[in-house]
Amino acid sequence: MIRHGFGTLLGAILLLSTGCTSDDPPLDAPASAPKLVVAEAVEQSIVDLKSAGAVRYNGSLTAPAGDNVTMQVTVTKAGEAIGELSVNGLPATVLVVDHTLYLKAGLDFWLKLSGVPDSTAPTVADHWVKAPGVLLGVDIERIFDTETLSGMFGKPVTAQAPDAAKRTKLAGQDVIEVPTDTGVLYLGVNPPYGLARFDLTKSGKTDPTKVRDLAFSVSDATSDMAALYRDLAGKAAELETAYDPFTGVKQGTYKFQNCTANSCSIAVELTNVGKQAARVAVKATWTGGGNVIGSCESRVGPLQPGQAGSATCTLSSPQWTQFYRRAQSVAGQHPYGAEWTAMALVTPPDPTGLRKLATSAETPVANVQGNQHVYVIRDDAGTQDKQIWKYGVATGSDWRKIPDEQLKFCTAGCVVDEVAATGDPASAHALARQLVDAYRGRVGQCPPAQWVGCSPK
Repeated sequence: MIRHGFGTLLGAILLLSTGCTSDDPPLDAPASAPKLVVAEAVEQSIVDLKSAGAVRYNGSLTAPAGDNVTMQVTVTKAGEAIGELSVNGLPATVLVVDHTLYLKAGLDFWLKLSGVPDSTAPTVADHWVKAPGVLLGVDIERIFDTETLSGMFGKPVTAQAPDAAKRTKLAGQDVIEVPTDTGVLYLGVNPPYGLARFDLTKSGKTDPTKVRDLAFSVSDATSDMAALYRDLAGKAAELETAYDPFTGVKQGTYKFQNCTANSCSIAVELTNVGKQAARVAVKATWTGGGNVIGSCESRVGPLQPGQAGSATCTLSSPQWTQFYRRAQSVAGQHPYGAEWTAMALVTPPDPTGLRKLATSAETPVANVQGNQHVYVIRDDAGTQDKQIWKYGVATGSDWRKIPDEQLKFCTAGCVVDEVAATGDPASAHALARQLVDAYRGRVGQCPPAQWVGCSPK
């Protein structure tokens, strides 16, 4: 029944929107949101931040080791992240999937990142690499988890009304400055306010969340979740060849074999000394007569912890053929050799789930058995536009707790109605966005308390 009810409501909205002409009577004006004191405006803005399906962050921080880290990342409510970062000016692409951090960067980045041996850097350069947060000094998923992040904001040190707070501009947006006991928050000047930026002196208490000097602009990315999950799925599919340099691989004996005019192979004995099963990649650079004559790559596994195996890497380049024929026809010594690295590969995440979420965000489907709930907060006088205050999404059997806590910010007599339920957050936010967009199409603006899903057109 919930699904049918949502379809009926949305159909009526679309019919209203497309049926208006210049002769139609004007729609009722939207309800106005009350002006709040600064502490209440901060509280409401934090509720909205926590309710977002995805948030963009753009700024910088200082890692525990003193490194300057800049980031432009989009982080979902579930903890996936995608974007760009730099460490002391050296850039990298960043991806967080299944609670695991992956980085892709050039040789200089890896040579100058502490904890990565110089001998490893050339192998992992320009490849995806599984990187523990402690290596980077920043746990992106934990720091930008909205529950954790909002706990770092501290308490406002002023009780004045937003109209009386100091105003400034950020990227052309009018904002108010809200000093707290841990830094400064910047909110929009009018309801629903919304967090635009935070400048904090410090964050977590343990590495790798014990960062300082956080300064980030904030914007809601919930409306872009379909594209976001497509991008996440695309990047996740690239992790099939990602390296895991922190899973131990012990190298044993080696031997050259089957060397003919067409090719030559090197077989390397390996043992997985890590704590989990791993595939292993061997990459070798060959020389002949003092010159580089080609390279080869090979994979083996997965090897279980403690399991031994062998990887055979075969060179079949034209340069090898030339070297071999010259050695056969010219008397004397013709030395050849290979330098190789053996490194574990990650067990790649399955991007199927991310692709399904992208589809859900594009074509949402209501599901009465789902645990993602789309709700509306409205004046109890009715369901017309002038009574609607905001739409939102909450999770779980106790989902009403989230909207109920917001009733104190609404006009007197506000109530909460469930509009629909879905099976995943992407479809829930997509359904809520449809309602917001339809409202905006009729009224010319979002509901008065709407921050999530109300990005500029």
